[in-house]
Parts: sequence; structure tokens; C-alpha cells
Amino acid sequence: MSEETPLEVYRQRYETFRHLDKLRWQMLQILVAIGTATALVLRATPGAPEWWFSTLIGGSLILIGWVIEKINQGVRMNQTALKKAAELIGDTDIPDISNKWKASSTYISIAALTLGAIMILQAAQKFFS
Repeated sequence: MSEETPLEVYRQRYETFRHLDKLRWQMLQILVAIGTATALVLRATPGAPEWWFSTLIGGSLILIGWVIEKINQGVRMNQTALKKAAELIGDTDIPDISNKWKASSTYISIAALTLGAIMILQAAQKFFS
């Protein structure tokens, strides 16, 4: 098996970065779709939503928030390898994204996780009351 050239490693890591970045923003689109559907259901339903609906939406939000965070971790790990490969071929313009608190998707995942947990707690309160 032949050793990969730095340019080939760079291409592969760049394609991986693009793929993970697309996945990250597709999760945001799914999050917006869930929010829109929830708003429509809540508007059409008289009174408070059923406990199972809040559980379903809360679980979906937690799942999406977790997936976004896992994708963010993958992006950061890939970026480290991409930066090393880029330096070998003379590309010094790869931005440093190692600080997760500079990424908007980190705050989106935290918001989704928090809102999901709140909805689950509200569902449990309705179920046990």
C-alpha cells in the first residue's frame, strides 16, 4: 500500500470538513422544521399540549442538540488534521476553530438541549399531576 501524498490528505480532509459542515447546518434546518411544526400544532390545539407531545418534541430537541455537538467535535478533530496537511503543502490560511465557544452551532446545540430538557420536565409534570 502506498503512502498518501500531503495533497491527497489535504483534499480528503477538506472534503470531510465540507461534509460535516453541511451535516451541521442540515441539523439546524431540521431544528427549524420541528419548531415550525410544533408552533403550528400548538396554535391549532386548544389548551395545553398533551404530555406525550411535549415528550416527543423534547426528546427530538435533545437528540438534535446532541447530534450537532457530535458533529462539532468531528469538525474540530478534522480541522486539526486539515491544518497539518495544509501546512505541508504551503497553505497557511486555515482558520483555527479549536475554541468551541466561538462557533454559533455550539450555542444552537446548547439551546436545543436546554429547551428539550424543559419540555421533558413539563411533560413529566403533566403526566404525574
